[in-house]
Amino acid sequence: MPTDHACQSAAESAAQALDSLRPFLQPGSPRGADGFDDWATGAAALLVVLAGLQADRSGELTLWHVRIGDQFHEALGLPVAGAEGLRPVLRSRGWDALAAVQHKARELLTDLAGDGRPDRPVELSRQLDLVEDACAGALRRMAVPPEAAVRCAAAFAEAAGSLFGLHPAPPPRYTPPPPAAAQATASPLPPDWTTCILF
Repeated sequence: MPTDHACQSAAESAAQALDSLRPFLQPGSPRGADGFDDWATGAAALLVVLAGLQADRSGELTLWHVRIGDQFHEALGLPVAGAEGLRPVLRSRGWDALAAVQHKARELLTDLAGDGRPDRPVELSRQLDLVEDACAGALRRMAVPPEAAVRCAAAFAEAAGSLFGLHPAPPPRYTPPPPAAAQATASPLPPDWTTCILF
């Protein structure tokens, strides 16, 4: 089960990823003012991701996908289209926010354990990939540039995966080709004309 420390670290990672989007979501906002880099905001974003994992398991991913943009707006305290005049959704603060993340993660783990299938980590990784793609798409629709949206969504997936002991695979290491292969692919040297001149 996710520990308090694991939930805090995941929420902090998610909040840092969100804070990198401030120039796009809060243009003109000075650094250090009204940022997204607090536990509660990170926890709220994590809850959106965990809800996506849960929705995929219950066959409701399409419905979650439709609402993900509004959920991110609510998590960030930004106005939601069509909800003008309604009372804003109150977010949990401090440890209560982390407790909500921990509870949702435990629900998912209990659900996964109930399957009794040996490939649970692989299935959870596949679900994280789906949710990561959906998050990136939602952020792009919120006017976040594609590269920043993908980077932030990957950070969300990594933070959520850490709650279950999952970590992204390291990028493949570059290994230079052996010298023989390098020579075979190299362009041939020009002929040495000095040895071909006849006197």
